[in-house]
Amino acid sequence: MIGNYSSTSDDNTFGVNSSAGLQIATGFTLPTGSDYTLDSITLRLAAYNTSLGDVAQLQIYQDVNKTSTNPNGASLLSSLLFTNPSSSSDTTNNFTFTPTSTFTFLADTRYWLLVDAAAGDYVWRGNFPDITPIGISGITSNGYQTSFSNGATYTTLSFSPSFDIQATQVATPVPFDFDPSFGVAVLGGGWLLRKHLKKKKSTKV
Repeated sequence: MIGNYSSTSDDNTFGVNSSAGLQIATGFTLPTGSDYTLDSITLRLAAYNTSLGDVAQLQIYQDVNKTSTNPNGASLLSSLLFTNPSSSSDTTNNFTFTPTSTFTFLADTRYWLLVDAAAGDYVWRGNFPDITPIGISGITSNGYQTSFSNGATYTTLSFSPSFDIQATQVATPVPFDFDPSFGVAVLGGGWLLRKHLKKKKSTKV
């Protein structure tokens, strides 16, 4: 749906740390038209080692008014949780997070993906030079924001960590196409049936 994912995005890095309050958010606005069901989110991370206690926390914020400049201007979708990938190494790798329940991105709505740490710390890799997130036709990237205070305040991040949001377009219901000739045929058939029954009744009498 949107992303700037690269399997070699190792030049720019930014730490995500639970104790230091470091977190990163990236925003995007869907165009009018179709909704999209979230499939997965892939991030390129380093020093992400779940065997040593690192716990990533991904959250989605929604802004139907499309006026927010960071997650504080949007609403946290607290019911949306993710299954985190495991890791026993600090090596840079690609990690895919999957939602534990069905979630749909609504058309003409702004969202913020917040990447945080519930425990431990790790690094979110980015490209140099930057790759601007792109995606489906009409979708807009609202850039990156970072917080050093667990989300109390945000400032603009000067580079773009690598991510990919995979989603499936929700099919638009096809409206019922009424064929007037079918209706005429039904009415004509009913008229012939009534005429036949009436004739049959008069014959009996």
